[in-house]
Amino acid sequence: MGAKKLVTVVGATGAQGGSVVDYLLKNRSQEFTIRAVTRSTESAAAKALATRGVEVVRADLTDTAALKAAFAGSYAIFAVTNFWGLFSDAQKQFPDEKDVALLAGQAAAIETQMGINMVDAALATDTLQHYIWSTLTDAYTVSGGRIKPPHYESKAQVTRYIQSKPEMLAKTTFVWCAYYATNFAGLTRPIYVPATGQYIQIQATPSDQPIACIGNTRSNFGIFVEAALAQPDKTRGGQTVFAFVESTTLGGLLQTWAEAHNVKATYIQVSRETLFSSWPMEVQEFTVGMEFWDMIRDKEWTGKDSLLTYSDLGIDVLTLKSVKDSFAELEL
Repeated sequence: MGAKKLVTVVGATGAQGGSVVDYLLKNRSQEFTIRAVTRSTESAAAKALATRGVEVVRADLTDTAALKAAFAGSYAIFAVTNFWGLFSDAQKQFPDEKDVALLAGQAAAIETQMGINMVDAALATDTLQHYIWSTLTDAYTVSGGRIKPPHYESKAQVTRYIQSKPEMLAKTTFVWCAYYATNFAGLTRPIYVPATGQYIQIQATPSDQPIACIGNTRSNFGIFVEAALAQPDKTRGGQTVFAFVESTTLGGLLQTWAEAHNVKATYIQVSRETLFSSWPMEVQEFTVGMEFWDMIRDKEWTGKDSLLTYSDLGIDVLTLKSVKDSFAELEL
């Protein structure tokens, strides 16, 4: 066997990157060595990676020079950004600002630059053969300019940048991660109403809106990246991998959650004005993305894109953690 190939994972202490590391260590340790890029090599999560045999290096995504050093020698790179962390940072920086679009726009601009920085660093990596960019669909283009969710547009601008670089596009796989089950523990958490003896979930889009779900991101996402790395001829050249385990509706998703916890739950649709008047800024920004899904409907995430799903990649979805089992892990 020849020398192992180096796979560099950005966001290795997060849900997506952590899942990629898990799968590569479990199934590809004889083929790949793993380097984790983190903002702090002294964090508990980073130290835990090191004990598993992962090389841990420090680089800030705003520093292209540091990224070039972190990417050096890589055969493959998994790249991801965290809009919601940046959005939270913007709120802390401007605690009195009530304009969600303004704060989201600031976070989006930083996220886009981070994504471009990683692409530029990857372009300078002469050993690179495969670049996997975790992105979302180009909502603005797919919707014909009708809607432009900042946390979609920020990633779409990076995708367009990659597409403008033929030598980079040839090495790139785009991966879309579907709806996280953990949203039910945060942004869309059902609320218990004692007087009714059941939970309610309040959203601004209808219950019959189609939705695809990855389930437990940490448990399921990494296998899609592993499969993409194992089949470069199928996945490079700007192909898109859609990482999901089940498709349903928003109402169906809520009922699956209710079944997982043996409780009753009702989906309640309200106007966006009502929702925005009483819910945190994160929910407001998240809702703009949900409105895009509702607008597209039958096309769902796809638009004109040709997507590779678990069946195309030879993944036995029955071996993955189901959405119901993923919900069962969440606290009520």
